Amino acid sequence: MKKLLLAILCGVLSLSSVAQPLRLAGKPDDDKLHLTLLKEIISRSEQYSSIDFIYAKSGEPAGTRLLADLESGTLDVVWTATNQDLETRFDAIPFPIYRGMLGMRIGLVSQERANMLASVNSVSDLKRLSLCSGKTWADTQILEANGLSIAKSLKYPNIFDMLVAGNRCDAFMRGVMEPWAEVKSHPNLPLEVDENVMLRYKMPYLLFVRKGNEELKQHLYDIMLEIHNEGLYETMFFADNEIKAALKQANLSERVVFDLDNPNVTAATKAIPDHFFFDPLAK
Repeated sequence: MKKLLLAILCGVLSLSSVAQPLRLAGKPDDDKLHLTLLKEIISRSEQYSSIDFIYAKSGEPAGTRLLADLESGTLDVVWTATNQDLETRFDAIPFPIYRGMLGMRIGLVSQERANMLASVNSVSDLKRLSLCSGKTWADTQILEANGLSIAKSLKYPNIFDMLVAGNRCDAFMRGVMEPWAEVKSHPNLPLEVDENVMLRYKMPYLLFVRKGNEELKQHLYDIMLEIHNEGLYETMFFADNEIKAALKQANLSERVVFDLDNPNVTAATKAIPDHFFFDPLAK
């Protein structure tokens, strides 16, 4: 009996020593969809026991630092819109977190310049405006490839000040599920969501792991497929506050829609199964 108890105890200790925290950016109280998904993954994983939000005290750094920390092994996972460079540098998990809706972009504008997009009816009209975007973001490359004028910032928080200043850009094109939460999180800034225009292109939002970390990639993907196949991910998706706000408030069918080309779509991205995506304009 003593030998049996000892074996059981050793097994428990062995499992606890193997399980470790998954090191992520973000904050513990963040309710973004990618973190909701990762928290569910952790609850099912035998390899990872918890999440370590490594920038929780210091504040999240710029995107270039996040990628460098992923490359060095300081971070285990990064989430971002995909492009060819990222898929070369890191290993992407081919599951579109926002089911393709991140590539549907609507404008966040300053209240003082709220009508800037109201008169946009053609690509030529669009090209006369300047759009804010992140310097290293995948969508910045897409917008520029389509001949649009872009005012860039390395740091995401600075873009809101640029937009309100009004001397560098006219609109900040956001995924359809993003701008209402951003207006709410910046109550001191005169921001509102444009009601007139939507840009659309293929740009899935994926999880990335360090190049060559096939074990982690497969482990996360297997659990994501399990969650999807159970139907739980669809429930999580439509329960997400940003998704609900978009579907309720964006009035997508009433907007002028501009379909843009994404020259950075890889064969791997194109191969993501159609049933992972959601089209709110489908009839």
